[in-house]
Amino acid sequence: MSELEAEALRPEHFSIVDSFLKENENSREVHYMLTIARDGESPERSIYHYSSPLDVAEAYNRYTDWGFAKEYLTITIYGPGGKLAQKVLRRPSGGTQGDCTFVREDYVRAEKIILKYKKDMPEDRYTALVKDFAKLFSRDNVRFNVSRFFKETECEEVFE
Repeated sequence: MSELEAEALRPEHFSIVDSFLKENENSREVHYMLTIARDGESPERSIYHYSSPLDVAEAYNRYTDWGFAKEYLTITIYGPGGKLAQKVLRRPSGGTQGDCTFVREDYVRAEKIILKYKKDMPEDRYTALVKDFAKLFSRDNVRFNVSRFFKETECEEVFE
């Protein structure tokens, strides 16, 4: 196992992957699993199953940046025979040292503005709006609390 893999995988990952591989070892159908983990966390809430290699590849390729991760996002495809592909998308180091454009007061103000329009929007559009603001704030400030922002805007958290 390379140093990058060791850094990206935690013990919880190994048990999930081992279980997946054992379940599919003798299966006649081919299955694929995509796991997404922020900052080395356990991926239990971010595991997706696919029956088509094209579908899993398309999902894998949709991840192009670190999303809501504080340091790095790990995306891994598992399939017949084990790990097929993995990428680790890191937050640029300048994002943790530069001046932030937004401060906590701005986040609270944005939460109130967004909430004001919640009842006037379809749920999927509202979730997309909250997600876009969360991405904006997360990229600006490594300390931005994504989970709190989703909670304060009364929106179910979207995981990336």
